[in-house]
Amino acid sequence: MVVPTIKSVAAAMLIFSAALFSCQKETSPDVIKNEQASSSLKAYNGDVNDSKQERKVLFVSNRDGNDEIYSMNDDGTNIARLTFNALPDGRATWSSNGQHIAFASGAVGDRDIFIMNANGKGLRNITNTPGKDEDWPEWSPKGNNVVFSSNMDGNHEIYLYDADDESLTRLTTRTQDDKWPTFSPDGSRIAFQSNLGSSSTLTDVFVMNADGTNITQLTNSIAFDQMPTWSPDGTKIAFMSARDLNPEIYVMNSDGSGQTRLTNNTGIIDARPSWSKETDRIAFTSTRAFSLPAALIKYDIYIMNGDGSNVVRLTNNSIYDDYPFIK
Repeated sequence: MVVPTIKSVAAAMLIFSAALFSCQKETSPDVIKNEQASSSLKAYNGDVNDSKQERKVLFVSNRDGNDEIYSMNDDGTNIARLTFNALPDGRATWSSNGQHIAFASGAVGDRDIFIMNANGKGLRNITNTPGKDEDWPEWSPKGNNVVFSSNMDGNHEIYLYDADDESLTRLTTRTQDDKWPTFSPDGSRIAFQSNLGSSSTLTDVFVMNADGTNITQLTNSIAFDQMPTWSPDGTKIAFMSARDLNPEIYVMNSDGSGQTRLTNNTGIIDARPSWSKETDRIAFTSTRAFSLPAALIKYDIYIMNGDGSNVVRLTNNSIYDDYPFIK
């Protein structure tokens, strides 16, 4: 039996991270009418199950045999399964009022963005692009727009879905792959991750205005800087970085200054942070509960304060709990 060393595991983690997650705007956005969408989100309000509203955290789990979306309280209690789909479901996010959920679903290479009520009903496909990949949706603070990444026009770019007129607006037009968009709390800016060219597997964190203008690079390391998430007051951005050999959670000021490491766990993965819009707490996924080599593929959901203190484990599943999103 070959026992992996920390060095080999770190290298494997970097490769694994690159496989899971893969800036400057020159042209005005293209507006594309989504002919498949047929009704506004406003029509969903009568079909919301208020008993689900107390749940704060969404996450993906294969505890029942397939990647499905679950919700739970922010102390890990009251876990409920929300989707029952044959194809795997990906990252899900709450609308600002907690009544709707946007998420990705489908096989790799053919994923779409869906919207549903907080109770899992009212399912609707808002992209419907066969053979293309949409992923990483997030609602605008006002709740009428969903931003996401798609390769519908070639490489991955950032798009905005407007529920009022059911249109898609392309926000970035670049040769780089732009992914994981996230709104600032006031809705004026969008942070996202991007590689440094079509031949690069490294990524950095960028920020732009909500209309796609004024793209600015915030990180510049020789590893992966990914998965940005804003603090409730909009002054800071947490993100994942592998700059210290294994993926950890970091935080920086919203202008990219003051980059500080929040987690410190050699040989494991801490990733996919989600900063609550209501409290100074960060939910994230981690492999810290598992021994090697299982720690490369098994995750649970944790939560901590915005300064990295008071880490609490929320799920205890020996298979896979991932992609947390906290209100």
